[in-house]
Amino acid sequence: MYNDQVLKIELAMKGKILKTYSFTKDVIVIGRIPTADIFIDNTGISREHTQIERSIGGPYIVRDLESTNGTFLNNAQVNEATLKHNDVINLGKFFLRVIIEDADKSKEKSTEISPDDFDGTTVLSVTQMERLRASVAAHPVQESDNKPEKHHAPEVSPSHPSLRQPVDHQFVWAVLIILAGIVIGLGMIMIF
Repeated sequence: MYNDQVLKIELAMKGKILKTYSFTKDVIVIGRIPTADIFIDNTGISREHTQIERSIGGPYIVRDLESTNGTFLNNAQVNEATLKHNDVINLGKFFLRVIIEDADKSKEKSTEISPDDFDGTTVLSVTQMERLRASVAAHPVQESDNKPEKHHAPEVSPSHPSLRQPVDHQFVWAVLIILAGIVIGLGMIMIF
Protein backbone atom coordinates (compact mmCIF):
# COMPACT_ATOMS: atom_id res chain seq x y z
CA MET A 1 0.00 0.00 0.00
CA TYR A 2 1.30 3.49 -0.83
CA ASN A 3 1.93 5.56 2.26
CA ASP A 4 1.57 9.31 1.70
CA GLN A 5 3.58 10.05 4.84
CA VAL A 6 7.10 9.37 6.01
CA LEU A 7 7.54 8.59 9.68
CA LYS A 8 10.93 9.73 10.93
CA ILE A 9 12.13 8.76 14.36
CA GLU A 10 15.16 10.29 16.06
CA LEU A 11 16.59 7.88 18.63
CA ALA A 12 18.34 9.86 21.37
CA MET A 13 19.91 9.36 24.76
CA LYS A 14 21.06 12.08 27.17
CA GLY A 15 20.09 14.74 24.62
CA LYS A 16 22.30 13.27 21.88
CA ILE A 17 20.72 11.88 18.71
CA LEU A 18 22.12 8.39 18.13
CA LYS A 19 20.35 7.60 14.86
CA THR A 20 17.53 8.82 12.65
CA TYR A 21 15.19 6.31 11.02
CA SER A 22 12.76 6.87 8.13
CA PHE A 23 9.79 4.60 7.49
CA THR A 24 7.00 4.44 4.96
CA LYS A 25 5.68 1.07 6.09
CA ASP A 26 2.63 0.69 8.30
CA VAL A 27 4.07 -1.33 11.23
CA ILE A 28 7.32 -0.56 13.04
CA VAL A 29 8.57 -2.69 15.94
CA ILE A 30 10.94 -1.23 18.52
CA GLY A 31 12.85 -3.52 20.86
CA ARG A 32 15.95 -5.39 21.93
CA ILE A 33 15.50 -8.22 19.43
CA PRO A 34 17.97 -7.73 16.54
CA THR A 35 15.22 -8.13 13.94
CA ALA A 36 13.31 -5.12 15.30
CA ASP A 37 12.92 -2.17 12.93
CA ILE A 38 14.49 0.00 15.62
CA PHE A 39 16.94 -2.20 17.52
CA ILE A 40 17.94 -0.90 20.96
CA ASP A 41 20.57 -3.13 22.55
CA ASN A 42 19.85 -2.37 26.20
CA THR A 43 18.62 -4.66 28.98
CA GLY A 44 16.04 -2.06 30.07
CA ILE A 45 14.25 -2.58 26.74
CA SER A 46 12.05 -5.64 26.18
CA ARG A 47 12.69 -7.81 23.13
CA GLU A 48 9.52 -6.51 21.49
CA HIS A 49 8.87 -3.40 23.56
CA THR A 50 6.72 -1.06 21.49
CA GLN A 51 5.00 -1.00 18.13
CA ILE A 52 4.00 1.94 15.96
CA GLU A 53 1.21 1.16 13.54
CA ARG A 54 -0.62 3.23 10.97
CA SER A 55 -4.21 2.39 10.23
CA ILE A 56 -5.34 2.66 6.60
CA GLY A 57 -5.21 6.36 5.81
CA GLY A 58 -5.35 7.13 9.51
CA PRO A 59 -2.98 8.33 12.21
CA TYR A 60 -0.01 6.49 13.66
CA ILE A 61 -0.71 4.64 16.91
CA VAL A 62 1.96 3.75 19.49
CA ARG A 63 1.22 0.51 21.35
CA ASP A 64 3.08 -1.01 24.30
CA LEU A 65 3.70 -4.73 23.65
CA GLU A 66 3.36 -5.72 27.32
CA SER A 67 6.91 -4.57 27.97
CA THR A 68 8.46 -4.93 31.40
CA ASN A 69 9.30 -1.24 31.88
CA GLY A 70 6.43 0.34 29.95
CA THR A 71 6.07 2.83 27.14
CA PHE A 72 5.74 6.55 27.83
CA LEU A 73 4.42 9.20 25.44
CA ASN A 74 5.28 12.78 26.36
CA ASN A 75 6.11 11.60 29.93
CA ALA A 76 2.80 9.77 30.47
CA GLN A 77 2.68 5.96 30.54
CA VAL A 78 0.47 4.56 27.78
CA ASN A 79 -0.77 1.21 26.55
CA GLU A 80 -1.97 2.73 23.29
CA ALA A 81 -2.10 6.33 22.05
CA THR A 82 -2.29 8.37 18.85
CA LEU A 83 1.00 9.92 17.74
CA LYS A 84 1.33 13.49 16.57
CA HIS A 85 4.23 15.34 14.95
CA ASN A 86 7.02 16.07 17.51
CA ASP A 87 5.67 13.65 20.14
CA VAL A 88 8.35 11.95 22.22
CA ILE A 89 8.23 8.25 23.08
CA ASN A 90 10.32 7.35 26.13
CA LEU A 91 11.62 3.79 26.56
CA GLY A 92 13.86 3.57 29.61
CA LYS A 93 16.71 6.03 29.10
CA PHE A 94 16.01 6.36 25.37
CA PHE A 95 13.90 9.06 23.72
CA LEU A 96 12.34 8.67 20.28
CA ARG A 97 11.14 11.94 18.73
CA VAL A 98 8.41 11.37 16.15
CA ILE A 99 8.50 13.43 12.96
CA ILE A 100 5.64 12.96 10.50
CA GLU A 101 6.21 14.42 7.03
CA ASP A 102 4.45 14.25 3.72
CA ALA A 103 6.24 11.79 1.41
CA ASP A 104 6.78 14.52 -1.22
CA LYS A 105 8.38 16.87 1.32
CA SER A 106 10.71 14.12 2.50
CA LYS A 107 11.91 13.43 -1.07
CA GLU A 108 12.96 17.09 -1.42
CA LYS A 109 15.36 16.66 1.51
CA SER A 110 16.83 13.39 0.21
CA THR A 111 19.89 15.15 -1.24
CA GLU A 112 21.14 15.99 2.26
CA ILE A 113 24.01 13.91 3.63
CA SER A 114 23.11 11.87 6.67
CA PRO A 115 25.38 9.89 9.03
CA ASP A 116 23.42 6.86 7.83
CA ASP A 117 24.98 7.35 4.37
CA PHE A 118 28.25 6.12 5.87
CA ASP A 119 26.87 2.81 7.16
CA GLY A 120 29.79 0.56 8.08
CA THR A 121 32.34 3.37 7.81
CA THR A 122 33.87 5.03 10.83
CA VAL A 123 33.37 8.76 10.31
CA LEU A 124 35.98 10.84 12.09
CA SER A 125 35.40 14.41 13.23
CA VAL A 126 37.85 17.12 12.20
CA THR A 127 39.42 16.97 15.67
CA GLN A 128 39.83 13.20 15.53
CA MET A 129 41.43 13.44 12.08
CA GLU A 130 43.85 16.12 13.31
CA ARG A 131 44.86 13.92 16.27
CA LEU A 132 45.35 10.93 13.99
CA ARG A 133 47.49 12.93 11.57
CA ALA A 134 49.53 14.40 14.43
CA SER A 135 50.12 10.93 15.84
CA VAL A 136 51.26 9.65 12.47
CA ALA A 137 53.53 12.67 11.94
CA ALA A 138 55.06 12.25 15.41
CA HIS A 139 56.02 8.65 14.67
CA PRO A 140 57.29 8.58 11.10
CA VAL A 141 58.32 5.27 9.64
CA GLN A 142 62.04 5.29 8.99
CA GLU A 143 63.27 3.39 6.00
CA SER A 144 66.26 1.19 6.57
CA ASP A 145 69.34 1.26 4.33
CA ASN A 146 69.60 -2.47 4.79
CA LYS A 147 67.67 -4.20 2.09
CA PRO A 148 65.99 -7.43 3.12
CA GLU A 149 67.19 -10.65 1.62
CA LYS A 150 65.11 -11.86 -1.27
CA HIS A 151 63.87 -14.94 0.54
CA HIS A 152 62.40 -12.76 3.37
CA ALA A 153 60.36 -10.33 1.28
CA PRO A 154 58.20 -11.13 -1.74
CA GLU A 155 58.93 -9.51 -5.05
CA VAL A 156 56.74 -6.45 -5.57
CA SER A 157 55.76 -5.24 -8.99
CA PRO A 158 56.41 -1.48 -9.26
CA SER A 159 53.63 -1.13 -11.85
CA HIS A 160 50.99 -0.32 -9.21
CA PRO A 161 51.73 2.82 -7.09
CA SER A 162 50.41 1.37 -3.83
CA LEU A 163 52.75 -1.62 -4.14
CA ARG A 164 55.91 0.51 -4.29
CA GLN A 165 55.98 1.05 -0.51
CA PRO A 166 57.95 -1.41 1.59
CA VAL A 167 55.89 -4.06 3.37
CA ASP A 168 56.95 -2.61 6.75
CA HIS A 169 55.42 0.78 5.86
CA GLN A 170 52.12 -0.77 4.81
CA PHE A 171 51.99 -2.82 8.01
CA VAL A 172 52.51 0.29 10.16
CA TRP A 173 49.70 2.11 8.36
CA ALA A 174 47.38 -0.87 8.80
CA VAL A 175 48.15 -1.04 12.52
CA LEU A 176 47.59 2.72 12.94
CA ILE A 177 44.24 2.54 11.20
CA ILE A 178 43.14 -0.44 13.29
CA LEU A 179 44.25 1.28 16.51
CA ALA A 180 42.40 4.47 15.54
CA GLY A 181 39.24 2.42 14.97
CA ILE A 182 39.63 0.71 18.34
CA VAL A 183 40.22 4.02 20.15
CA ILE A 184 37.19 5.60 18.49
CA GLY A 185 35.07 2.51 19.21
CA LEU A 186 36.08 2.53 22.88
CA GLY A 187 35.33 6.25 23.05
CA MET A 188 31.84 5.64 21.64
CA ILE A 189 31.25 2.82 24.16
CA MET A 190 32.31 5.07 27.05
CA ILE A 191 29.90 7.79 25.88
CA PHE A 192 26.98 5.39 26.17
